[in-house]
Amino acid sequence: MKNHTKVLILAAGKGKRMKSTKPKVLHELAGKSMIMHIIDKCISSGLKDIYIVLGEHKQQILNIIKNTKVKVISQKKQLGTADAINSAKKQLGEFNGRLLILYGDMPLIKEETIKKIINNTYNSFSLVGFLAENPKGYGRIIKKGNQILVIEEKNANKEIKKVNLCYSGILCGPNKEIFKSLSKIQKDKISGEYLFTNIFNNLSERKKLIKILTYSEDELIGINDKKQLSYAEELLQERIKLFHLKNGVTLLSPNSIYISSNVKIDKDVVIEPNVFLGNNVVIKANVRVKSNSYIEDTYINSFSEVGPTCRIRKNTQIGKNVKVGNFVEIKNSQIGNNTKINHLAYIGDTVIGTNTNIGAGTITCNYDGIKKNKTTIGDNVFIGSNCSLIAPIKIGNKSFIAAGSTVSNNVDKNGFSIARAKQQIIKNGRSKFLKV
Repeated sequence: MKNHTKVLILAAGKGKRMKSTKPKVLHELAGKSMIMHIIDKCISSGLKDIYIVLGEHKQQILNIIKNTKVKVISQKKQLGTADAINSAKKQLGEFNGRLLILYGDMPLIKEETIKKIINNTYNSFSLVGFLAENPKGYGRIIKKGNQILVIEEKNANKEIKKVNLCYSGILCGPNKEIFKSLSKIQKDKISGEYLFTNIFNNLSERKKLIKILTYSEDELIGINDKKQLSYAEELLQERIKLFHLKNGVTLLSPNSIYISSNVKIDKDVVIEPNVFLGNNVVIKANVRVKSNSYIEDTYINSFSEVGPTCRIRKNTQIGKNVKVGNFVEIKNSQIGNNTKINHLAYIGDTVIGTNTNIGAGTITCNYDGIKKNKTTIGDNVFIGSNCSLIAPIKIGNKSFIAAGSTVSNNVDKNGFSIARAKQQIIKNGRSKFLKV
């Protein structure tokens, strides 16, 4: 059945109410743009033939969706939803299957809902609605005998405005019949646009069977401004956290934790308050992430402990039973099993072996003003407190770096390195040099 359904996503709107130079559908929820949320949901639902209608911000959106197989259609002028769909007539007009019409600013629709809409649509039309607590601004679904109509808010009288059964904008039905009805739509006298909702007048006149499918309002909200974007983020965060809680993750203060949509967390992981988990984070079983930590693009293996108050960023892999303590920053590095970086350190562009200790205040000096250089630290190495390792540099297995050293040359296996200025003690020097 899915192979006989094509999807048309409308994403040509200017999004003026967002008050942003960024196209509306590129604003992000849980670390992913709205348009990619809807595309990914279609793909995971088994839908392979996806088309998208774009307008004047076409190039910016193309930069985001370029790695998908979505086919792009241009709407030259924004003359309403019916005109946007009609822009696809050349590509879709002769298709004999079903057409599912979705919107790029409706990122909270669930995969199972898309499947239900398709499975409930055979030779009929499925009109998707919801019961709104506050229906203001939405088109109302009106039943008149065997007729089903949608009346836009701007065209509604007082009685119709009291109706709380609202139209989401989503429609699924026989493709050719949709385009046949589109050809009959006239320009709306009030808005000057071709309103897609007028299609239901024509379908009813032609006695086409229309079914109303209702789902949660929170799942079908469209996002038009920053307030709605913020509300949608709250809803999505609640959904993401509930998923992880059900899968055995402990969230000690869920409302203070942020989790991006593609984060993967195994059971028996504990996340403490005020933790930010950005894109591409994988956390294996029995890890504890302590408070106030910011982590992105990182793999953390089992039984490790991270934080409190650490920052771990892109391309970092942390092994098993590793301790990354407070005020530690790690970037683009691999940390071996059983290694400890307990506090106040910066590790960048570095490979560290197993069973190694990195002392407090240690930094890898990876940037020389032109390029980033690599540090390699072996197994069973002890690096004392307050050391500077000037990359590129290699520290061999079982070597020892004395506290306070600035190390610029490689250290061989079993080596001992100390690099400090000679200490001088001047008798009665305090009064001499400080003049006290």
